[in-house]
Amino acid sequence: MTLFPRAHADAASADAAAGGGLEAGAKAPATRTGLPPRVLAVLAYVLWWVTGGLLLVIEPDEPFVRFHARQAFRVFGLIWLIGIVLWGLGLAVLLFSMTAFRLLATLGQSVWLAGVVLWVVAMVQAWRGRLWAVPWLGRGLLRTDN
Repeated sequence: MTLFPRAHADAASADAAAGGGLEAGAKAPATRTGLPPRVLAVLAYVLWWVTGGLLLVIEPDEPFVRFHARQAFRVFGLIWLIGIVLWGLGLAVLLFSMTAFRLLATLGQSVWLAGVVLWVVAMVQAWRGRLWAVPWLGRGLLRTDN
């Protein structure tokens, strides 16, 4: 049993279901933007939570796109917010302790670095047509569709 299920059994069905690699004469799944769902899923991650939020508004009906847009908005918004808070706290304690500032700045950079790694992985998984949830943070998205 896998922790993070794949959206499709193999790459060929994933490609076809996500709107890429269509056979001659086959129509792409209808989206409001006219772009294939797989492309929109990748675009949901481009500017972290910003594009995720935009695609939630622009493309609310396509389940594959909605999953990735919600994940981008929630997970990468949270990572961004935690990084901002750590940096802000670091600047606040700079007047009192250089060591505390360094610690908080390093933690903030570490959070953002982990976010960048997850961001790249999420974009690759979206391009492959998979419903990949970010460990610990995105698992709830697989259970709900609201």
